[in-house]
Amino acid sequence: METRRQRSLDSFVARIWLEHEQNGKPRWRGRIRHVQDGRESYFQDLQEMCDFLEDVSGMSSPRHPN
Repeated sequence: METRRQRSLDSFVARIWLEHEQNGKPRWRGRIRHVQDGRESYFQDLQEMCDFLEDVSGMSSPRHPN
């Protein structure tokens, strides 16, 4: 079995859509799946998606100032 250090490529499939809350405010929602091991996560904002990517890959993502 290959280890995280040996694998240099991770593949993900994501479905992302925009929903509107009852007050009309838009919100990103989605589902992401790691192709290699089948783990998946549903998220309610893009930060949750980034958290999943970091968890699966073991790497921190770059942070962009707002």
